[in-house]
Amino acid sequence: MILLQKESRQKIRDTENYLLVGTKNHGEYIEKSHILYIEACECYSWIHLRDGSKVLSCKPIGYYEELFSDRNFSRIHRSYLINPYHLKLYEPRYRLVHLRGEIVLPISHRKNRVISKMVKNQESYTPFKVAV
Repeated sequence: MILLQKESRQKIRDTENYLLVGTKNHGEYIEKSHILYIEACECYSWIHLRDGSKVLSCKPIGYYEELFSDRNFSRIHRSYLINPYHLKLYEPRYRLVHLRGEIVLPISHRKNRVISKMVKNQESYTPFKVAV
């Protein structure tokens, strides 16, 4: 039975779709597509999931920013890193982002310009709405 658990952990560790939070022996595997956003809390990070739960990580938000750079996660504030797949509405005038589950996050002044340019440069496919 223990070998089966080790084999299944090895299979999960080999894929790029899961994130290990915690230590090797007592960590949790989280599917990366289930992450709504990551919130900085001093030197720790809260990982907010699609089902409404959150997991505390001992790594800073900068670590996750580098880790998810290939998955198009966007740093919208010094405290928030969002998954654009879960973005519902972007309000440039009020510098707000609405995510699934009635979550509203602020955008910093500098990042608002970057996100506005990103929205303008996107093709016709936009997974979210832009408030006018």
